[in-house]
Amino acid sequence: MENLHKAYYKDYFSELDFRGEIDNGANQNRINATNIRLTEQARLEVIPAPIPEITGFSCYVAYPGLITGTGISHEIGIKGEYKLGLHFDYTYGMPVIYGSSVKGVLRNYFKDEYKGNNAEEVIADIFDGQRDGKPKPIYDRDIFFDAVVTEDNDGKLLETDAITPHSQNGLKNPVPITFLKIAPGCRMEFRFKLVDSILKAKEKLEIFKRIILSYGIGAKTNIGYGQFE
Repeated sequence: MENLHKAYYKDYFSELDFRGEIDNGANQNRINATNIRLTEQARLEVIPAPIPEITGFSCYVAYPGLITGTGISHEIGIKGEYKLGLHFDYTYGMPVIYGSSVKGVLRNYFKDEYKGNNAEEVIADIFDGQRDGKPKPIYDRDIFFDAVVTEDNDGKLLETDAITPHSQNGLKNPVPITFLKIAPGCRMEFRFKLVDSILKAKEKLEIFKRIILSYGIGAKTNIGYGQFE
């Protein structure tokens, strides 16, 4: 299987016939074949840790799976196409959770899981790289790397799914949104470079793990996606 980033964002529509009506039976068949190829032939390639000082934790994607990158446009109006984006590592082509997304979720829920009375100071230290209102040296800051898949689910890395949002007409003529997701049962590794500061690196990591397991990450967490176990 070729690089999944390229397959999804460069080549996904490349075999379609754009002469005349785009949403025709032949193009729908081509899209269906591409979808099958993406889900059935995608094989895991583990992305190595970027630096030796990596620390982190692993957990499994719970049912129904994990969605990231939904804000990326990925549709041209053909029945059966994947309409939502998905985050892939550009070089390895593997699905990932961007480090910026990991950092944002952890920051958002940190106060809920941190029991100290100096939460604002700790948040500034960890997430803003500031101490007493001043920037910390770059080598004294915590770094949030992309979370990566380190184990697939018995050969399954990606799956097709669909949701049917309510329209103005209620349940009349619903239009399902088909999308690609990271399959449940895949093992994700959350990676960081943490330093001892106001909190010890070990304390930070434990809080980060509680947040991810409690609140999940990615899109559609309110309906069960993006949960871990």
